[in-house]
Amino acid sequence: MEALPNELLFQIATHLDTEAPSVTKFAHEPTTHLTESESTPLKFLSLVSRRWRKVTLPLLFHYVRITLDEEPQWVPVDARLVDSMQTQLTKLSNHEFQIYHKMRSKFKSSSTFAYDEAFDDLLINLCRIQDGDDFLKAVPHILWLPHLSSTFDKFAMFVAQYDLKHHVKSVVVHTDKEYGLRHVSTADAPLGRAVADIWSSIFQHLEPTRVVVAAPPATLAGLLDTQMLSADAWAFDMKMHYMELIQPRPLEGQHANSNPQFQNPTLILQRPWSHLGYNEGSSITAYSTYEYHLKQSPKMLYLLLVRLAKEVESSHDLTSFSFIGVFPFVTNITAIIRALHKIPSIKQLSFQLAPGPENNALDDAKRMGRAQRTDFWLEWNESYKVLAAYLGVLDLPDGAEFSSRDCRNAQLAHEVTAYMELLQQRGAGWRKSTVEQGVWYREYALDRDVGPLAEAGVV
Repeated sequence: MEALPNELLFQIATHLDTEAPSVTKFAHEPTTHLTESESTPLKFLSLVSRRWRKVTLPLLFHYVRITLDEEPQWVPVDARLVDSMQTQLTKLSNHEFQIYHKMRSKFKSSSTFAYDEAFDDLLINLCRIQDGDDFLKAVPHILWLPHLSSTFDKFAMFVAQYDLKHHVKSVVVHTDKEYGLRHVSTADAPLGRAVADIWSSIFQHLEPTRVVVAAPPATLAGLLDTQMLSADAWAFDMKMHYMELIQPRPLEGQHANSNPQFQNPTLILQRPWSHLGYNEGSSITAYSTYEYHLKQSPKMLYLLLVRLAKEVESSHDLTSFSFIGVFPFVTNITAIIRALHKIPSIKQLSFQLAPGPENNALDDAKRMGRAQRTDFWLEWNESYKVLAAYLGVLDLPDGAEFSSRDCRNAQLAHEVTAYMELLQQRGAGWRKSTVEQGVWYREYALDRDVGPLAEAGVV
C-alpha cells in the first residue's frame, strides 16, 4: 500500500467518503444531532499515518460543522447597575468606565424615570463584555446573543494553512441555545451586528456551495434576519428548525466580496442560492390545544420567501424548493404557497407533510396528548388540496418537477396519486415518473382543454 502513489491512495479514500449526516438526516424530525454519525471511516483512515492524513485532509473537510458559542457575553446596563458601578469606579476597566459615563449621561436626561422598571426596555443598553471587564463579568444576569466561538478563528487559520477553502462543500451552523430577547427593543441592533459578523466571518474564510442552519425557532429567526410572526410557538414545542441553502457553484472570493449584490448581511441574500429547503419539524403537540386550528406556527419560511420575492435578482436564482413538516396546519401550507406564487423561477418542488419511516411520533402517547389522529389527516388532506390547486394554476415551465416524500408510504402514495390524477382530469398535464417514486413532471403536450382549472383549497 505504501508503494502506491498519492493519487491512487486518494482514489481509495474516496470510497470511504460517505454522505454526511446533515444530508441523510435533513428530512428527519429536527434534533441537536443533525451532524452526528456513528460511522466515521475517513477519520479513522486519517489516523493511520501522516501520509494518510495528508491524503484524506481535503476529503475530511468537505462537510464542516460550526457550533455557535454558548457563553453569554452581553450585559443589560440599566440605571441600577450604573449606580453599582459608581461604587467601584477605581476598579473599572477602560471599557467599563466608558460605559459608565455614557449611560450616566443618558439616565440624567431621563430624570427619575430611569429607575422605573417599566422603562427598562426603552432605556436599557446591551453592552458586550470585553477582556478585562471584571465588573461586568460578575453581573448576575448576563445575556446570550448568537456569536461565533473563539475557536473559529483558529479553524480559519487551519483552513488557510492547508489551502482547504475550496474543498469545503458544506457548512452547518448550529446551536441549541434559545434567543430570548425579542421583547427588548434595544436588542435589535446588537443582534443585527452579531449575526452580520457571523455570516461575514464565515464567507470571508469559506466558500461552500451548501449552508445549513440548525437552531431553535427564535434563534433561527435572528440568524436569518427575520421574525417569528407567531405568539403561539409554545403550543408547537418545536425544539429545532433546519434551513438549507444551495448555490450551483461557489463564487470566487474576490468576486464575492467585491460584488455589491452579495454584500447584504442577510444570509439568504449573501449568495445566488438556487435551492431553499426547510424542515420545521412536528406540529403534533399543537393539536392538543383548545381550538388548535387557530394557532399559528412560526412563520420564518414564509417571511424569507416573501423577502426573496421582493429581491428581484435573488428570487430569479431560486429554482428549487423543498418543505418538510410533520402534520403542519393547512393555514401554514397556504401561506407558503402564497409566497411561492411570487417566485416564478421555481422549477422543482418537494413536500413531505407526514412522519417519515424513521419517525415514531404517532406511537408516542406523551407527545400525542389529547390530539386526535383524524385531525392530523384532515390537515394533511387539506394541505395536499392546496398543493394540487397550486400545481394546477401556476405557470410552471415544461419539465418542472413535483415530488412528494410522503409517497414512500404505500397508502399515502395512493392518496397523493389521486390528487395528481385529479389535476390531469382537469386538463393539466402531469406525467408520473416510472423511475422515481412520488415524482411527477409538468408536460404541456398532455394538457387538455377542459375549461379553467378549479382553485379548490386556495384561501
